[in-house]
Order: sequence, then structure tokens, then C-alpha cells
Amino acid sequence: MSFNPLMGLLTQSVLPLCGGSRSVMELGNQTLTVNPRAFRVILERAVRLGQDQAGLAAIAALDGSARDAATEAFYRAIGAGSYAAIDVNDRYGSLIMDLNAELASTYDYRETFDLVTNNGTGEHVFNQYAVIANVHALTAVDGLMVHVMPFINYINHGFYSFQPNLYHALSEANGYELLCLGAATREGVGVVAYPAGRAAGPAGFLVDETEVSLGELLTEPKLPRRNLLSGRVDALRIRLPGAPPKHRFGAQLHRLLLKGKKLLGVAVLRKRVDAPFVTPMQLRYVDDVDASLAGSASE
Repeated sequence: MSFNPLMGLLTQSVLPLCGGSRSVMELGNQTLTVNPRAFRVILERAVRLGQDQAGLAAIAALDGSARDAATEAFYRAIGAGSYAAIDVNDRYGSLIMDLNAELASTYDYRETFDLVTNNGTGEHVFNQYAVIANVHALTAVDGLMVHVMPFINYINHGFYSFQPNLYHALSEANGYELLCLGAATREGVGVVAYPAGRAAGPAGFLVDETEVSLGELLTEPKLPRRNLLSGRVDALRIRLPGAPPKHRFGAQLHRLLLKGKKLLGVAVLRKRVDAPFVTPMQLRYVDDVDASLAGSASE
């Protein structure tokens, strides 16, 4: 998997919010692909965050296979106390397990971590229940979960793409604190919602960031039309004050797609309680679910 500029920027901002030993577990072994522009931003921020600027500079200067294998070193430089990854092979020293299976029942693997990431991995695994339940089980109470997953235009990249409302529903079903939800290019240009009332979360972590409301980000967006002239008129009109949220979010997505052509979904969640994983219902249909069915689904 690619530990891309977006992931480098995000984890630099997120890891300081973790308690304990700042232990890290990643789903999928990660090839470092942070580009020079992102590294410049990361190096500037490292001083303010008390991170190992010299170590980060040394990683930025690597090339070839040494750079590919430097994701653990990156995490150590930004303050991780320990690091591990799980994949179907042992590349970069990862633990060999099949993420289609629930790790506790299949491998008796029950370790927990302060930060668990699902970065460009889950879309390649058929059993999505197992992937997300494993993230839940691997995360310590008060630990953070980071999902950076295909959202728009990742055609035939994996089995699935993922919508922002998935992470909102996961949070509601499992009592997670939703710290950040957004969409961005792999280079770190995007739109982000920071829900009101959160205790603490990442802020301003992208190289080019537009903040929107959570309600706006969870709409079904209306994108400008493809026709050049009418599309430009649409793009201007839906930016006007009073434009519906779905039009405003559509304009932001249109802007990002012009910049990057592919968009990743970004979610940062904090696990607040030690409880079994609960399968979410899409929230727009929760009120329609029969009480007996809802009760059995949460057991």
C-alpha cells in the first residue's frame, strides 16, 4: 500500500493526539511515497510539534528501496513508540494474517494499539465486516482509528469505494468520537469537516485545505454540469450565499476532481468504550428499522 503525502500529513497531525506509548498498527504493509512538497510542510511542522526534524530530513533524502521501506522510520520520527503492520506477506516485516478473517478468533491475536490505520488496504479485502471489526478490536480505548480509502474515480483499484456517511454511521453505532471527516487528493488537497464539540482533533493538516460543515459533507452533492459554459455558470452559482449545502459540496468536489482526478475519503475516529463491535445501519434508515431487528443486530 502507498503511504502517500496525504497519509504523511495526516499521521503527523494525528499521532500527537494518541495517549499511552503511541503504539501504531497498520492494516497493509506501507510503501513510503511522501513527495518533496509534503515533506517540506512536514519538516516545518515538526519543530512546532517537537518531532525529530533531523530524522525526518534523513528519510526525505532517501531514494529507491531504502525510501520504500521507511514508513516505520517515519512513524518513529513523529513520535511512535512501537510499530507493526498486518498483511498477507511479510514485506517490510509485517505480520502475516488474512484480514478477511477476524483476527482474535482466527489467530488469537488480541493486541491493542493507540493508533490503527486502514490506509488503502480495506478496499482490496472482500470481507468488509472483518476489516472494520478488526480495526475496532485492534484499537485501545481512547485510541484513534484512521481510514484513508478510495472515494471517487478509483476504477478497478480494489473491490470497493467508500462513502463519508459510512464513518458517520460507524461512529453513531459504536460510540466513537468523530474527529475529522473529509475528501482529498493523495497529494493533500481537500475539504474537511471538524465536528463541533470534539474534545481534540487534527486541524489544518492538509497542504491546501477547505473546511466545510459536517452536514454539508454528508449531503448527496450536486456537481456542476459537464458542458463547459453551463458548467462554469453552475460552478459560480452554487458558490453564492444561500446555495444549498449539496450544491456547495458539489462545487468543492468539482474543484478537487479538476486538481487530482481521484479522491480519497478521510476519517479520524476515537474509540471511547470497551465494547463489542456493532454493525451500523445507514443513518437515513435508522428510524425505519423495526425495534426487534435493531436489538438483534446490536447483540
